[in-house]
Amino acid sequence: MELKFSGEEKRNLQSIIDKLKRLSPQELLSYWINAELDEAETYNTLAEIVREYSWDPKIPKLFEELARESLEHAELLLKEYRRTYGGEKLIDTGIPGIELELSMGELERYIRSGRLGDLISVLMESERMAQEIYRCLAEKSSGKTRELFEHLASIENGHYLRLKALKESLEESGG
Repeated sequence: MELKFSGEEKRNLQSIIDKLKRLSPQELLSYWINAELDEAETYNTLAEIVREYSWDPKIPKLFEELARESLEHAELLLKEYRRTYGGEKLIDTGIPGIELELSMGELERYIRSGRLGDLISVLMESERMAQEIYRCLAEKSSGKTRELFEHLASIENGHYLRLKALKESLEESGG
């Protein structure tokens, strides 16, 4: 079963994307630094919850790896921010994170009800969208910033593929 976002979720996501398109390069970098930090926190929280409800250690392990990589992404972005904007503070754009439109409560309900496949489908869709947005941002950028966004798009694709492999593994084992 491939989970899709509802009409309201799609509208919310499109609204976020529209706002992102209007941001300056400095605001975009600020936004994505915070988004990657939020994603890391989400994956760490999911790893803790899954550990409580599942005997399968590969699920929380993957979530912890994705959290660590999200922190690494934030560090890369912050390094680029500092290289480009020096000591200027990050800009609070006020735009919510796009990678996980669903609330943590809803994600936790998937886990508690044993719907790990659905949870992973949502996370896959989130990673796919992040990849698309990074590619779009790369097209709007140049030089090292463009290379950075292209690199992050590639990494997000890797996250998607790892989640997909986990989902397929769970389906094969009847999980």
